[in-house]
Amino acid sequence: MVVEANDGKSLTLHAAISHVRQLRGSFPSPDLLCAFTDTEALDVAKSVAPAISALLSGSTECSVEALFHPDAFWRDHIALSWSLRTFNPTSVIHDKVIPLLRRAAVIPSSIVLQEDQVLAFVFPNDVSVVRAPFQFETSNPKAKCTAAFKLIRKKNGEVKVFIVTTALQELDVTPWNKMPLCTPQGNPTAVPTSVDVLVVGGGHAGLSISAYLKSLNINFAMVEKQAAIGDSWRKRYNSTTLHTTRIFSGLPFIPFPSDYPLYVPAKLIAPYYAQYVQELQLPAYTGRECVSAAWDEAQAQWTVKLEGTAGTEIISARNLVFAVGIGGREPIIPDFPGKESFLGESLHSGAYTDASRWAGKRIVIVGASTTACDVAQDCYRAGAETLIVQRGPTRIYPQDHITAGQALFWNPEIPVEVGDVMATEDPIVLQAALNELFLGRMKDNHDPEYYEGLRKAGFLAAVDGPVHQQVFCRGGAHYPDIGACGAISRGEIKVKSGAKIEAITPTGIAFCDGTQVGAGCHCLCDRKDARKLIQPIVGVETAESLEPVWGLDAEGEVRGCWRPSGHDHIWFQGGELQTMRYFGKFLALQIAAEIAKVRPTPCRV
Repeated sequence: MVVEANDGKSLTLHAAISHVRQLRGSFPSPDLLCAFTDTEALDVAKSVAPAISALLSGSTECSVEALFHPDAFWRDHIALSWSLRTFNPTSVIHDKVIPLLRRAAVIPSSIVLQEDQVLAFVFPNDVSVVRAPFQFETSNPKAKCTAAFKLIRKKNGEVKVFIVTTALQELDVTPWNKMPLCTPQGNPTAVPTSVDVLVVGGGHAGLSISAYLKSLNINFAMVEKQAAIGDSWRKRYNSTTLHTTRIFSGLPFIPFPSDYPLYVPAKLIAPYYAQYVQELQLPAYTGRECVSAAWDEAQAQWTVKLEGTAGTEIISARNLVFAVGIGGREPIIPDFPGKESFLGESLHSGAYTDASRWAGKRIVIVGASTTACDVAQDCYRAGAETLIVQRGPTRIYPQDHITAGQALFWNPEIPVEVGDVMATEDPIVLQAALNELFLGRMKDNHDPEYYEGLRKAGFLAAVDGPVHQQVFCRGGAHYPDIGACGAISRGEIKVKSGAKIEAITPTGIAFCDGTQVGAGCHCLCDRKDARKLIQPIVGVETAESLEPVWGLDAEGEVRGCWRPSGHDHIWFQGGELQTMRYFGKFLALQIAAEIAKVRPTPCRV
């Protein structure tokens, strides 16, 4: 499938875009619309409900062109496409979604407008909508789904559908169980010899998907190479703290305790993880590394080899879930010329703990994103002479700006699950446009000296654009500021930008502009592609057949993660904390359908 981008270029569906502005589609101008009032919202929803019911049930009497705005969006979370897809404009919806609705065989009598949930609201760009949520059931497979229709009204009074989000909620064959389970279950010390799902990785990604698999009563095991659950945070640098809020960042079913700080430090994350495994009775097996996995087509299963404290263990698994995060667990060590000649200490941020031994020494941090800025701030506070080497612009967000945005959806008054849906259901291109507007207004009202101080210090601060660009397209290159920017502006943390590293010298770093800096230690802050990480496990041929993990495709959906990966029995769970909670349940439902042999062929074109 070829998609025309906003810049006029043609993109193949699975090719990564470089910027969210390439995504097709946009909001209609509010000048062309009439606003809705709260009191009329339900009547408006009821007026279009018959046409929506006819559409969902596949009635030939329903005209998509008559019901939808010409530039409408239909985003599907597994319910119809059995993948993550966004269809735009209406002509594409007609060609792609209608056949999927017919394949799903929606039961007409099951289509119900959730009248108590209908509401009118105005987006930050002044576009007024009525959100009309429906429930419906499908026959292929038998499942419960939802469809959120967002309606707009033209100046002539016509009400049109602008956004639809369909989402799979439950499979009849594997209903959700309430969590935590009431019946205590022991956890044997030996990994089972056969499971339907093996989850590789016991950090936030592994715990979140494991909780969903447990709730679906799926036979699975989770293995973690660290000695204890939580070690992935327990062993990080001592000052590590989440940059997102406590409510935003929690795991499914059991949030962070309400008495935890707003930004949870690593020393509290580790015990939260350990308690989480206990309360949900997750089959977690630590001290075990997955070293190889061979697929047997005839047996339709993986033969997996584990190595660790229990010795060598061989188990069979129908599905593998690699829960190793966006960038995997292995660091990238750039091959700078002369790096072997360096007489000081060189390490990657993954091995960094604290800077106490470097007091009075010069430390060079190679990188200028979140981890690099955190480490630099830690080094400065420890009394080290600290220099950041910035290889490109870093998107800067004052932390209170991020907090204000998250508080709109994740706060004590809104259930976490409701906040997740409201914030995540719309197409990425629209989310990004609103986020850019929100952050732009926050920036315009912020102290201009904040940004001017960074400029004077030589720090390349990008101050425009949505969070989505850094999270989904760049996979980094941003910093929610928790204090390093102030230290940079004051000259307490020095910056070297605008020149590439040419070589490592015995006593420091040489740059392409002819300058050199001396250093007693340098710290590198990069990560590997998760797909590359599993290559030694599943083999080169299998790894190369998989879709790259992360980045947005031409429709604005994340590639390779939470959706079909290119191999029907390999899945990836990763991302930032809230998206793993939201999309993890859809990943678990796909796996459940595969195990039950009711999963339709995913729509990939």
